[in-house]
Amino acid sequence: MEIRVRSALYISKILTGRCVSVELEDSQTLGGLLQELTDKYGREFYDAVCDEEGYAADNVAILINGTSAAAIGGIEARLRDGDEVVILPSIHGG
Repeated sequence: MEIRVRSALYISKILTGRCVSVELEDSQTLGGLLQELTDKYGREFYDAVCDEEGYAADNVAILINGTSAAAIGGIEARLRDGDEVVILPSIHGG
């Protein structure tokens, strides 16, 4: 199945573009997608999106078809062919 991944700011630099397509096995989860992206783009992607326990909600917001991944199962959220996943880094400041 094909998943479209959109990103912004420094994450799009890591992914070498604001939108990339990723081919996954059927019945994959968000966690599987994040692992696939880590395998392809390396430690820099992992450090930007994950921590030692996995997906780091404090570092990024992830939306699946416009809905927060946290609201629909987090890394266990099931993906379907044609889904759009958006990864947005948190912006901190004061």
